[in-house]
Amino acid sequence: MKEFFLSLKVDKPYVVVGDIHGCFDEFYELFNLVEEKYGKDTIIFSVGDTIDRGDYNLKTLNFCMELYNKNRFYEVKSNHLDKFYRYLKGNKVKISYGMQKTVSEFLNLPEEDREALRLKVISYYESLPLYIVINDNVVVCHAGIKDEYIGKADEKVKSFVLYGQTTGRYTEKGFPERLDWTKDRALKQDSPKIVYGHVVFDEPYINNLCYGIDTGAVLGNKLTAYNPETEEFLFVKSKRQYYSFDD
Repeated sequence: MKEFFLSLKVDKPYVVVGDIHGCFDEFYELFNLVEEKYGKDTIIFSVGDTIDRGDYNLKTLNFCMELYNKNRFYEVKSNHLDKFYRYLKGNKVKISYGMQKTVSEFLNLPEEDREALRLKVISYYESLPLYIVINDNVVVCHAGIKDEYIGKADEKVKSFVLYGQTTGRYTEKGFPERLDWTKDRALKQDSPKIVYGHVVFDEPYINNLCYGIDTGAVLGNKLTAYNPETEEFLFVKSKRQYYSFDD
């Protein structure tokens, strides 16, 4: 599979949505809120991680693919969907508790439906870019991107946009220790905004024209949409906590 990035000219309203993680109800409510505010032709861009940890992973993924087929939704590659893709391809992957929720939903499908969805998701994921450049002034990616990577799609870029920058060490809970890559960004007059997810914040994190919009919907906080053109944020409060890192 040859990796690529997407450069789009968008003349309609658009927003970027943070990590959904199977929170279908919150995503659907946010989707309707976006349409109400900006119009029914608004395009939704996703920073990825639409599945895992939540309770409605396949329902969320199917809705995303449905919107994608209507040219209403664009998603970038992300570590959680990448892992599910590799699982569907028959590769051996370590199935965490959060991923197990998606896998269980998948295995509970009738065999015929399961195979149809497997092929559909594989095809869908292979069609996704590593990141999206919108109107030459906004970059949407999953875990972040360095300015020198924009315009490239090699393995180094793939690793960064899927997993971000880490120290090589691990936290007490076994997660990679992450670095705040936004701090070292040297802004220029034509530097694009970078909108990303992956790292959870209580509120959107803004630094050096970088916007972290994973606000922990699956952890019980809220799901965020950001409009880079109007500088507006829209939020939907989580119905409940679906997942805990202590599980």
